[in-house]
Amino acid sequence: MDPLTLTAEALREPWRLWTGHLVHFGWEHALANALALAVPAILVRRQDRGRLLLAALVLAPLLSLALLPCLGGGQYRGASGLACALWAWVGLRLAGRRESFAPGLLLLGGLALKLSLESSLGACFLTAHSGWQTLSPAHASGALLGLCLAGLGFPVRRPQAAHRV
Repeated sequence: MDPLTLTAEALREPWRLWTGHLVHFGWEHALANALALAVPAILVRRQDRGRLLLAALVLAPLLSLALLPCLGGGQYRGASGLACALWAWVGLRLAGRRESFAPGLLLLGGLALKLSLESSLGACFLTAHSGWQTLSPAHASGALLGLCLAGLGFPVRRPQAAHRV
């Protein structure tokens, strides 16, 4: 068994809560996940880039813990759930500002459409690769966690220092 893949062993080997999102079923899977992660990374406001990284570091283990009951004796590999979390996090942060409302709404709308289609089809519709095993609850759980984290205002902005006159 791969020592980095997310499995039930994560309760005894906590690094798996982060590393499960870094291992993939092959280069095509890794490329698809990298493209999905690139969208929020490109759209996030410049001043929020550090917060995006911090959000990803917090969301990864939370998502892994949420997925453990879905695994049974199986494993989870990939960053698609984390990508959905970051789409939601960035989308909500963008939609909350007048100047970036439209891109934020498009990001959230695209995510909602993807999740709706997956729910109605009962499977991930964007992948047809036989070597991949998609865990649809990862996408919905990731989106929910991303919305919750952004809705709570995490990570919070440090107060600006008072300017002297």
